[in-house]
Amino acid sequence: MRRRAAWLALVLAAAPAAAAVADRCAAPAEFRAAAGPLRNAAAAIATSGRLEILVLGSGSTTLGGTSAVANLYPAQMQAALAPLLAGVELRVTTRGGRGLSAADMLKLLREALRQDRPRLVIWQTGTVDAVRGLDPDVFLATIAAGAGEAAEAKADVVLMDMQFSRAGRATVNFGPYRDAMQTLAATAENVVLFRRYELMRHWAEEGRIDLERAPRADWAKEVDRLHACLGKVLAATIAEGLRLAR
Repeated sequence: MRRRAAWLALVLAAAPAAAAVADRCAAPAEFRAAAGPLRNAAAAIATSGRLEILVLGSGSTTLGGTSAVANLYPAQMQAALAPLLAGVELRVTTRGGRGLSAADMLKLLREALRQDRPRLVIWQTGTVDAVRGLDPDVFLATIAAGAGEAAEAKADVVLMDMQFSRAGRATVNFGPYRDAMQTLAATAENVVLFRRYELMRHWAEEGRIDLERAPRADWAKEVDRLHACLGKVLAATIAEGLRLAR
């Protein structure tokens, strides 16, 4: 009965909570809506009342420039997700590091699938591959391999693309790597895409969160705000994916 009550709380809370996220962080609905159901994560909650989440990424995930580790988006996501999953035990682990390519992270994913047995993987990738000019086809094959192994381990994957920056857009061709993630999300049943690049561009163009134009004295606060908003919108996206699976 407790699990059923928790699930009902999720279903009832998801929509208003997502609206609250929109009010605080001004995220359009298209960036808060899951592209598909998170069936493996939903099944884990239904059978055990808990959800193991792995956050896998490079520097923006593990370092990020925030004023404290607790302000990074994985911790902010967990804090925002907890009230949306009332009664569900959440455990979030983070793996990764600066300068890791998708191939580097695939090795970490394999270890985590064996050791931590997550049922939901947030995989932030693509930036390092794009900066190094690695083959986009190899990048697609790598993330597809990771998604396939996650599916075998009964885990869903939320792919997170790169951060938006005007300087980065001018010097690095992110397009093929973003296209690769979109292709995988459109073809793999256990994969959805979290469009961080477009979301950050929206915030920058609206003048709401803009790291490149923030005064130096306010930069750390702006980074904290960015990660808080990313965590909240990501939590809303996960809640919606779980609702769709239900």
